[in-house]
Amino acid sequence: MPRTTIHVIDATAVLFRAYFAWAKIAAPDGREVGAVFGFCQSLVRFLRVVRPTHVALVFDAAEPTFRHEIYPRYKADRGEPPEDLVPQFDFALRASRALGFLGYCIPGFEADDLMATLAHRGTRARLRTVLVTPDKDVQQLVGGSVFVMDPKSFVLVDAAGVEARFGVPPARLPDLLALAGDPSDNIPGVPGIGPKGAAALVGTLGPLEEIYANLDRIAELGIRGRGTMAAKLAAHREEAFLFRRLVELRRDAPLSDEAMTVGTLRYRGPNPDADSVLEGLGLRAPLRALRNMREPG
Repeated sequence: MPRTTIHVIDATAVLFRAYFAWAKIAAPDGREVGAVFGFCQSLVRFLRVVRPTHVALVFDAAEPTFRHEIYPRYKADRGEPPEDLVPQFDFALRASRALGFLGYCIPGFEADDLMATLAHRGTRARLRTVLVTPDKDVQQLVGGSVFVMDPKSFVLVDAAGVEARFGVPPARLPDLLALAGDPSDNIPGVPGIGPKGAAALVGTLGPLEEIYANLDRIAELGIRGRGTMAAKLAAHREEAFLFRRLVELRRDAPLSDEAMTVGTLRYRGPNPDADSVLEGLGLRAPLRALRNMREPG
């Protein structure tokens, strides 16, 4: 009997993409809802194309996380979200619930950490989990019954796909990004190593612990630029381990026991209050499209 598949959608990423992809749209009371409209349209398209049976949405919390505490420059180059987007986060959560989606947002945790926690629980419950996100950090979770799906193309990525892209298995992705850096999160990495050098080090020696235990072997590995790698690594040992802590996703977000049950996450269609909620936001079109899609025949 095939496993039940749970799709977990990075709702924050979908909302940001919708903000920049859709023109401004005003609700009847003048509130800006263009990003929410695009967000809802994306959710309806996901339902139409993927036809999931069980779904959860995860949102970033507005509060800083432990990553900001241990590294104040974490994501510092992103700046604040656009002023007219900020209130739309709450609108998006309300609209998605009206459409029948269960959404999670927990202070102190990023959406990626919630995805990691749900994937971990899904594995323990013998469920198949598909994480719908463009974020490469989440690919460290891939393996066994956990997959990643691109939210635009709906292409599914397995462990072999992750290794083909990065040159290391999914579990070693935090080690690679700690060395190579991740500009999207303002993580600089070890100066002078770069993605190719990091992939060669991690692919040959393993995690950071093994790399630092074998600095004297680097000159023998045939890696381009290996002559100065050991010195660079030695000079930035503390930062490398710090950067890995930033990249590693937490699997212990405080979600209730019901958060990953088959009954809780089953998608049942729009809620009874969908008309009043979405019409109040001026978002009739996504609800109409969803209902048309679900009509028999």
